[in-house]
Amino acid sequence: MHLIIYTSRYTGDASHIDNDLVTITQTAKNNNPALNITGLLFYHNQQFLQVIEGEQSDLESLMATVTADQRHEEVVRIVDQEVPERGFSEWNMDSFNLSEHQQLSPGQLQAIKELYKENFAMQSDTIVDFYKSMLGDDEASI
Repeated sequence: MHLIIYTSRYTGDASHIDNDLVTITQTAKNNNPALNITGLLFYHNQQFLQVIEGEQSDLESLMATVTADQRHEEVVRIVDQEVPERGFSEWNMDSFNLSEHQQLSPGQLQAIKELYKENFAMQSDTIVDFYKSMLGDDEASI
């Protein structure tokens, strides 16, 4: 099982993000089951952060699609590694808009927390890279 977490910059107009998230999510829900890819997509202030897991060759194909998608720029992999097991087995794909006008519900936050707690084994250096990316600062000290 392979895991990729990447960030990218949304190139569209912020007023279109809700429609683009619906389109991206629906496309993923249609295509990912055949490839056995699971994960989550987060959006916040013109930035995407996506967690995807599956067979490495399938993830590489998906990453080529993402890189070619004109809605994404500056695609940066922050995690790209083998993992012992799938962490998001129940999430075909979903997206969350974390911009200031929308927030995750307590139930969604709890579900994500439990998935990480029970299934997602990351090394400490990977966790540091993940949080640096969330902060948007490669030089941030944690």
